[in-house]
Amino acid sequence: MDAILNYLATHTFDVIGMVIGFIYLYLEFNAKKSMWIVSIIMAVLYIYIFMESKMYAMSLIYVYFFFASINGWREWHKVTRRKKVVPIMRMPHQYSAVIARLFLVASVAIFLLLKLLTDNNMEMIMGDTIATALSVVAIWMAAKRWAEQWCLLIPANLLTAVILYGQMEYASSLLFFVYFIASIFGFRRWVQLAQRNQPA
Repeated sequence: MDAILNYLATHTFDVIGMVIGFIYLYLEFNAKKSMWIVSIIMAVLYIYIFMESKMYAMSLIYVYFFFASINGWREWHKVTRRKKVVPIMRMPHQYSAVIARLFLVASVAIFLLLKLLTDNNMEMIMGDTIATALSVVAIWMAAKRWAEQWCLLIPANLLTAVILYGQMEYASSLLFFVYFIASIFGFRRWVQLAQRNQPA
């Protein structure tokens, strides 16, 4: 019990981030527009958490997530003006090459940034780079309301959980491991929602 209380006292932001993260996960799973408001709050917290964990790329990318979440809310708000629910869609096949290029560009940019700004070892840099690049592209896809965004979040969440565990950020590691499991079911859920939105 003392160990748990000590952890809660010394990792307050980590625990708060975990709680907010679970709220976000529930809202995202059910494709609720309010997920973007929670995402904005969570982004601010994780900028701090990832800086403390020396995951500088993830920290910087949460700055991107902050602004991307504002954009996501605006995009989903436009849709909900016309409809009561947010229509989820499948990604058009022609965008596969675009997604691949975005991931490649993001990976190279993040890798170079990490090499320039950090003294982390190559294993840490590569893990941080891949997880971050996947997350960058996924949030762009989420704003488009594409179910396939979960396909990028599945490996990104697992890799982030492993990295955070290695950095002894156990609450956040647990959060991202739950994200990993939930991402699998989230993809299935969004595919079902997309099928309902297809014209008969």
